[in-house]
Amino acid sequence: MKSDPAVPADQVNLLRQQLILAQVRIMELEDGRDELQPRLAGLEKLLTAAQDLTDLKLQEAAHLEKVRADLQTQYEHLRHMQHVTNEALNASRAEVAAHSLGKVALLSEVENLHTLTRQLADTTRQQLERISSLETAHRAALAESATRQERIAQLDAEQRAMKSSRSWRWTAWLRSLERVLGGRKP
Repeated sequence: MKSDPAVPADQVNLLRQQLILAQVRIMELEDGRDELQPRLAGLEKLLTAAQDLTDLKLQEAAHLEKVRADLQTQYEHLRHMQHVTNEALNASRAEVAAHSLGKVALLSEVENLHTLTRQLADTTRQQLERISSLETAHRAALAESATRQERIAQLDAEQRAMKSSRSWRWTAWLRSLERVLGGRKP
Protein backbone atom coordinates (compact mmCIF):
# COMPACT_ATOMS: atom_id res chain seq x y z
CA MET A 1 0.00 0.00 0.00
CA LYS A 2 1.42 3.30 -1.04
CA SER A 3 1.08 6.21 1.27
CA ASP A 4 -0.64 9.35 0.02
CA PRO A 5 1.84 12.24 0.06
CA ALA A 6 -0.92 14.56 1.24
CA VAL A 7 -1.53 12.45 4.39
CA PRO A 8 1.22 12.64 7.00
CA ALA A 9 2.99 9.37 7.94
CA ASP A 10 1.87 9.65 11.56
CA GLN A 11 -1.75 9.61 10.54
CA VAL A 12 -1.19 6.54 8.38
CA ASN A 13 0.47 4.78 11.29
CA LEU A 14 -2.31 5.91 13.57
CA LEU A 15 -4.87 4.61 11.08
CA ARG A 16 -3.02 1.27 10.87
CA GLN A 17 -2.97 0.98 14.66
CA GLN A 18 -6.69 1.71 14.85
CA LEU A 19 -7.34 -0.86 12.09
CA ILE A 20 -5.33 -3.49 14.01
CA LEU A 21 -7.18 -2.63 17.24
CA ALA A 22 -10.50 -2.86 15.40
CA GLN A 23 -9.55 -6.30 14.03
CA VAL A 24 -8.53 -7.47 17.51
CA ARG A 25 -11.84 -6.18 18.89
CA ILE A 26 -13.72 -8.00 16.10
CA MET A 27 -11.92 -11.26 17.01
CA GLU A 28 -12.74 -10.74 20.70
CA LEU A 29 -16.38 -10.15 19.81
CA GLU A 30 -16.40 -13.30 17.64
CA ASP A 31 -14.93 -15.28 20.55
CA GLY A 32 -17.62 -13.87 22.83
CA ARG A 33 -20.27 -14.77 20.26
CA ASP A 34 -18.94 -18.35 20.03
CA GLU A 35 -19.06 -18.63 23.83
CA LEU A 36 -22.58 -17.21 24.04
CA GLN A 37 -24.13 -19.35 21.28
CA PRO A 38 -24.46 -22.56 23.39
CA ARG A 39 -25.92 -20.54 26.26
CA LEU A 40 -28.33 -18.89 23.83
CA ALA A 41 -29.38 -22.34 22.56
CA GLY A 42 -29.91 -23.50 26.15
CA LEU A 43 -31.93 -20.40 26.93
CA GLU A 44 -34.02 -20.97 23.81
CA LYS A 45 -34.74 -24.53 24.98
CA LEU A 46 -35.69 -23.21 28.41
CA LEU A 47 -37.90 -20.59 26.81
CA THR A 48 -39.60 -23.27 24.69
CA ALA A 49 -40.12 -25.47 27.77
CA ALA A 50 -41.48 -22.48 29.69
CA GLN A 51 -43.86 -21.70 26.83
CA ASP A 52 -45.04 -25.35 26.74
CA LEU A 53 -45.55 -25.29 30.50
CA THR A 54 -47.43 -22.00 30.22
CA ASP A 55 -49.69 -23.49 27.54
CA LEU A 56 -50.33 -26.55 29.71
CA LYS A 57 -51.13 -24.41 32.74
CA LEU A 58 -53.48 -22.27 30.65
CA GLN A 59 -55.30 -25.42 29.51
CA GLU A 60 -55.49 -26.64 33.10
CA ALA A 61 -56.80 -23.24 34.22
CA ALA A 62 -59.46 -23.34 31.51
CA HIS A 63 -60.44 -26.85 32.59
CA LEU A 64 -60.55 -25.82 36.23
CA GLU A 65 -62.71 -22.82 35.33
CA LYS A 66 -65.11 -25.15 33.51
CA VAL A 67 -65.18 -27.48 36.52
CA ARG A 68 -65.76 -24.51 38.83
CA ALA A 69 -68.65 -23.32 36.65
CA ASP A 70 -70.16 -26.83 36.66
CA LEU A 71 -69.80 -27.04 40.43
CA GLN A 72 -71.36 -23.59 40.82
CA THR A 73 -74.33 -24.74 38.72
CA GLN A 74 -74.68 -27.90 40.80
CA TYR A 75 -74.38 -25.87 44.00
CA GLU A 76 -77.13 -23.51 42.88
CA HIS A 77 -79.33 -26.47 41.94
CA LEU A 78 -78.73 -28.07 45.34
CA ARG A 79 -79.52 -24.79 47.09
CA HIS A 80 -82.79 -24.61 45.16
CA MET A 81 -83.60 -28.22 46.05
CA GLN A 82 -82.76 -27.49 49.68
CA HIS A 83 -85.11 -24.50 49.62
CA VAL A 84 -87.91 -26.57 48.06
CA THR A 85 -87.30 -29.36 50.57
CA ASN A 86 -87.30 -26.94 53.50
CA GLU A 87 -90.57 -25.42 52.32
CA ALA A 88 -92.13 -28.87 52.01
CA LEU A 89 -90.77 -29.80 55.43
CA ASN A 90 -92.15 -26.63 56.98
CA ALA A 91 -95.53 -27.26 55.34
CA SER A 92 -95.52 -30.82 56.65
CA ARG A 93 -94.60 -29.65 60.14
CA ALA A 94 -97.41 -27.10 60.09
CA GLU A 95 -99.83 -29.79 58.94
CA VAL A 96 -98.65 -32.16 61.65
CA ALA A 97 -98.94 -29.44 64.29
CA ALA A 98 -102.55 -28.84 63.20
CA HIS A 99 -103.52 -32.44 63.87
CA SER A 100 -104.65 -33.76 67.20
CA LEU A 101 -102.39 -34.98 69.99
CA GLY A 102 -102.86 -38.54 68.82
CA LYS A 103 -101.27 -37.71 65.51
CA VAL A 104 -98.37 -36.00 67.29
CA ALA A 105 -97.85 -39.23 69.21
CA LEU A 106 -97.99 -41.09 65.90
CA LEU A 107 -95.34 -38.76 64.47
CA SER A 108 -93.19 -39.41 67.51
CA GLU A 109 -93.63 -43.13 66.99
CA VAL A 110 -92.68 -42.75 63.31
CA GLU A 111 -89.54 -40.87 64.32
CA ASN A 112 -88.73 -43.64 66.79
CA LEU A 113 -89.27 -46.17 64.01
CA HIS A 114 -86.91 -44.18 61.79
CA THR A 115 -84.31 -44.26 64.55
CA LEU A 116 -84.80 -47.99 65.00
CA THR A 117 -84.59 -48.47 61.24
CA ARG A 118 -81.29 -46.60 61.12
CA GLN A 119 -79.99 -48.68 64.04
CA LEU A 120 -81.14 -51.86 62.32
CA ALA A 121 -79.45 -50.73 59.10
CA ASP A 122 -76.21 -50.10 61.02
CA THR A 123 -76.46 -53.49 62.71
CA THR A 124 -77.19 -55.16 59.37
CA ARG A 125 -74.21 -53.41 57.78
CA GLN A 126 -71.98 -54.59 60.64
CA GLN A 127 -73.31 -58.13 60.30
CA LEU A 128 -72.70 -58.05 56.53
CA GLU A 129 -69.14 -56.87 57.14
CA ARG A 130 -68.68 -59.70 59.65
CA ILE A 131 -70.11 -62.21 57.16
CA SER A 132 -67.79 -60.86 54.48
CA SER A 133 -64.75 -61.27 56.73
CA LEU A 134 -65.88 -64.78 57.68
CA GLU A 135 -66.33 -65.65 54.00
CA THR A 136 -62.81 -64.39 53.31
CA ALA A 137 -61.44 -66.49 56.17
CA HIS A 138 -63.47 -69.48 54.94
CA ARG A 139 -62.07 -69.10 51.41
CA ALA A 140 -58.55 -68.90 52.83
CA ALA A 141 -59.16 -72.04 54.93
CA LEU A 142 -60.54 -73.88 51.89
CA ALA A 143 -57.51 -72.88 49.85
CA GLU A 144 -55.18 -74.05 52.62
CA SER A 145 -57.15 -77.30 52.95
CA ALA A 146 -56.92 -77.90 49.19
CA THR A 147 -53.17 -77.26 49.32
CA ARG A 148 -52.77 -79.73 52.19
CA GLN A 149 -54.94 -82.33 50.39
CA GLU A 150 -52.73 -81.99 47.33
CA ARG A 151 -49.62 -82.45 49.50
CA ILE A 152 -51.17 -85.51 51.18
CA ALA A 153 -51.99 -87.01 47.79
CA GLN A 154 -48.45 -86.29 46.60
CA LEU A 155 -46.92 -87.91 49.71
CA ASP A 156 -49.25 -90.94 49.36
CA ALA A 157 -48.16 -91.35 45.74
CA GLU A 158 -44.51 -91.10 46.75
CA GLN A 159 -45.05 -93.68 49.51
CA ARG A 160 -46.84 -96.08 47.14
CA ALA A 161 -44.06 -95.66 44.59
CA MET A 162 -41.44 -96.26 47.26
CA LYS A 163 -43.17 -99.36 48.67
CA SER A 164 -43.70 -100.82 45.21
CA SER A 165 -40.03 -100.39 44.33
CA ARG A 166 -37.73 -103.35 44.02
CA SER A 167 -35.30 -101.99 46.62
CA TRP A 168 -38.13 -101.74 49.19
CA ARG A 169 -39.07 -105.36 48.61
CA TRP A 170 -35.46 -106.54 48.72
CA THR A 171 -34.74 -104.73 52.00
CA ALA A 172 -37.90 -105.97 53.75
CA TRP A 173 -35.88 -108.53 55.71
CA LEU A 174 -33.67 -105.71 57.13
CA ARG A 175 -36.71 -103.80 58.36
CA SER A 176 -38.20 -106.90 59.94
CA LEU A 177 -34.86 -107.63 61.63
CA GLU A 178 -34.85 -104.07 62.96
CA ARG A 179 -38.39 -104.53 64.34
CA VAL A 180 -37.37 -107.80 66.01
CA LEU A 181 -34.32 -106.27 67.59
CA GLY A 182 -36.41 -103.28 68.68
CA GLY A 183 -34.16 -100.77 67.15
CA ARG A 184 -31.46 -101.49 69.75
CA LYS A 185 -28.10 -99.91 69.21
CA PRO A 186 -24.86 -101.54 70.32
